[in-house]
Amino acid sequence: MRRLRRIYFDGILSEVIELPEAESRKLKTVLRASSGDIVEILTPTKLVEGEVCLISKKSVQVRIISSRDIIEPTYKLIAYQCIAKREYMDFIIEKYTELGVTDIVPVISSRSLDTIKANTLERYKIIAKETTLQCEQEIIPKIHSPQRIERIRPSTDVNILFHERLGTKNMPTISSKNISFIIGAEGGFTEKEFSLLLSNGFQAYTPINTILKAETASLLFAGLIRIQL
Repeated sequence: MRRLRRIYFDGILSEVIELPEAESRKLKTVLRASSGDIVEILTPTKLVEGEVCLISKKSVQVRIISSRDIIEPTYKLIAYQCIAKREYMDFIIEKYTELGVTDIVPVISSRSLDTIKANTLERYKIIAKETTLQCEQEIIPKIHSPQRIERIRPSTDVNILFHERLGTKNMPTISSKNISFIIGAEGGFTEKEFSLLLSNGFQAYTPINTILKAETASLLFAGLIRIQL
């Protein structure tokens, strides 16, 4: 089966589209596309197949061959993630995207980083977009504005708090397709935060008897939920 090059485009679709400079450069220099090659273009609502028909110094034009609606997930999976240091948080965003998390909410807690700059939030969105293209998914997870932990009010059917000691000693059985979970920062949650999250609708679980780094817990537990979904 052929593997098509895939890029993202959020402009207006027409019979022939001209890609923006950044996407044109990626198609030419990173994906090594040539005139006549067939490429896939992911848009916010469509997955398009097209033929590269013109390559110039600063732009690439693609003639549309076919398109279809993107396939929406049959579930909602929200990750509330206490903000980690840059390299760890970038890794977490990437892995959540690969695993099909639909919404990522950076959380400010007592033991997390206490702020996110606008350009940092934009970097998270770029990581999510590029990862979506690389793993050939069709929905880019929504990166939400940061929330303080005391303001979180989960509205999903199942709300899971993964804790290293104080939860039920098993993995929750996923009986809904409308789920959220929260992962703490290095050092975990304070007693006050833990009690607050429970009172606001989360249920605590301790699936394994070991202490995990935050980025390991994020990857492992998101994966386990996704498998059940």
